[in-house]
Amino acid sequence: MIRRNRRQPWTPPPPGSDVKVPDSLHALIEILAEEAHDNWARQRLSEGWRYGPRLSRRRRTHPLLIPYSALTHEQQEADRVVAMGSVKVILRHGYTLQEPGGR
Repeated sequence: MIRRNRRQPWTPPPPGSDVKVPDSLHALIEILAEEAHDNWARQRLSEGWRYGPRLSRRRRTHPLLIPYSALTHEQQEADRVVAMGSVKVILRHGYTLQEPGGR
C-alpha cells in the first residue's frame, strides 16, 4: 500500500502584499484585466467552445464567452485580481511602469 502525503508540500508566497501599486496604474490594470478575459475567450473559442447560458463541458458552452464589458463587476474582478498580481510582480522585481506620455 502506498501512503500519500496528506500535507500540502508547498505553499505559494503571498501575492505581492508588500507592494503598493500607484493609483496611476489602475487604468493599466483594467486594460490588462480585459486582455486576460479576451485571451481566455480566444483560447476557448479556438478549442470549439461557444457561448451558452450554462457551463457544459460536454456541449462546450460557457456563459462567460461574452465581451468583458458585458461581464458583471464580480466577474470582471477575477480578471482584475490576476492583472493586479502581474503588476505587483513587475514592481516587486524592480521594473517600473508609468502612464503613456509620463502623465
